[in-house]
Amino acid sequence: MARENLQQIIARNITLLRRANGMTQAGLAEKLGYSDKSVSKWERADGIPDVLCLKAMADLFGVTVDYMLQAEHTEDPAAVGALGDAPRSSPEYAVSRRHVVLLTVAGVWLLAALVFLIVKISGAVFVLPFVAALPISALLLVIFNSIWGRRAWQFPVVSFFVWTVFFLLCWLLRPDAWLLMLVCVPATLVVWLACRVRKKTDPEA
Repeated sequence: MARENLQQIIARNITLLRRANGMTQAGLAEKLGYSDKSVSKWERADGIPDVLCLKAMADLFGVTVDYMLQAEHTEDPAAVGALGDAPRSSPEYAVSRRHVVLLTVAGVWLLAALVFLIVKISGAVFVLPFVAALPISALLLVIFNSIWGRRAWQFPVVSFFVWTVFFLLCWLLRPDAWLLMLVCVPATLVVWLACRVRKKTDPEA
């Protein structure tokens, strides 16, 4: 296969997979640790990503390296892989991600239960650990979603974190602190607007 043809094939596959996953060139570049100029160069067939980058890109889109090098495919790019999912060839990798998230959140609640139990044994009732576990768990979800998740989950996850933080503040500052919950409505709107902001470097994205 001629180098020029290979460049064009890879360029077309990168473009199709990126658009199928609703990503801009800047968004893909950020995930790969490259500049958007590099992605633009690859999609114009002015260059080819190195082997490691091509493998990382294939894993990111849930396809194989062979798929990236093939001129024709039997499946629609939109149905092949989704950003944030593991490659089909390694489903255990996707499972391990979920396990990491669940294990970390479960660890927070286990620690809260231990603190509650210790205080309970001493003769007091102290439910603050469980109340504090809510925003801590939400924060962990925000972090994991920013690493492995999809942009569509960004707003609900961040909104959940905001509401749990205000719930904790209201619980600490009661009885009149319920007024703080009124701030949650405009705060949620701010989060929604912030999640809608994106850098538009690719007009066709």
